[in-house]
Amino acid sequence: MKRRDNDIIALYTFSFLKNLQFFGAVAVPFYLHRIGLSYSRMFILEMAFSAAMMAFEVPTGIVADRWGRKISLCLGSLFLAAGFFMFGFFHAFGVLFVAELVCALGMTLVSGADKALLYETLKQSGAPEESTTVFARYEAAATAGLFISFPLGSLFVGSGIVPYKSALGLVFVFTAAALAISGLVVLRVKETAPAWERKGFMKQGIDGFLYIFRTAQLRIFGINYAVISALTFFMFWFYQSLLARYDVPVAWFGFAGSAFNLSAMLLLRATPAAQRRLGIGKTLFLSSLIPGLLYLAAGLLPGLAIALIAMFGVTNLKLFRAPMLSALMNDRIGDANRATVLSGISMIERVLIAALYPIVGALADLSLPTALLTLGGLTMLSSFALKVGDASLQR
Repeated sequence: MKRRDNDIIALYTFSFLKNLQFFGAVAVPFYLHRIGLSYSRMFILEMAFSAAMMAFEVPTGIVADRWGRKISLCLGSLFLAAGFFMFGFFHAFGVLFVAELVCALGMTLVSGADKALLYETLKQSGAPEESTTVFARYEAAATAGLFISFPLGSLFVGSGIVPYKSALGLVFVFTAAALAISGLVVLRVKETAPAWERKGFMKQGIDGFLYIFRTAQLRIFGINYAVISALTFFMFWFYQSLLARYDVPVAWFGFAGSAFNLSAMLLLRATPAAQRRLGIGKTLFLSSLIPGLLYLAAGLLPGLAIALIAMFGVTNLKLFRAPMLSALMNDRIGDANRATVLSGISMIERVLIAALYPIVGALADLSLPTALLTLGGLTMLSSFALKVGDASLQR
């Protein structure tokens, strides 16, 4: 039991460190002010990241299934650290393009493998019934990392301790250091070698990806998750521009980002009550419809108060609905393919984000309200088109 407890604590620590994203609340000022990019060019870099995530997602999921989750997590953390160091020290568009690819490789090595390792650690100890509590604490550790690092990063950038543009680079260096440490921490976890059927490298990846589409319920949940998550994701980019639009100092950006996570934690506590009162299907529907309405409000109505309501509503409901769908999907995935299938679902989301980046970037260069209105309309349409019916919730 002590060994298991130590392993879980190490994974909690890993979750905290990998989410010390000191750059998170000032990423848009970094691109616009330090590098001097338009929204379109900024989103070209992010499109490269998403496309690389799409290319790497299934192969790196197989790495976790074949050679172990721990190795995958350690390598992923080190690749991410290397990518962020490049962001901190270089200005050239070409170098930053390569940095995006390195970060994508690191991210996909982590994607799915962390939660799979946590689940397997519990399962090997004979206590899988504790998974709900342990997974909640794991997510809480991640949220704590974001909650602490966002305001520290924006305060540092706005403090004047170092010149503004230099500070925008240094917050990426601080993030890289935390990621490198997280990679060392995860090596402390004892992992039993995962079972793996020798099918061949590519066949294993294809089988895991197609598993999503062979299972009707998993297909419904996975596509709903990917589409709504991709559309609501863009508020994490535009909230900084919305704050700047109403002359909020950059030092406060991190507090807004931390407040998203704090309010999301409080909202997540209401999940059981919402499911009892509304049912899972209606809860999922409203948590996709309301963000669409809020996007429209932010694009149509002026004022900081409206902008804050939209920012908090869209981001909170994105975070609120994810655990419900994750639980539904995990219940329908076999253990042997868990990391690979979860990576496949993430890949669907990344395809959508990559496709949306150039469109949303071009719209934002025209005007921020135009981009917000477009995202609002697409989110509302998707909420109706991808509605989860009661029949699909039956086991």
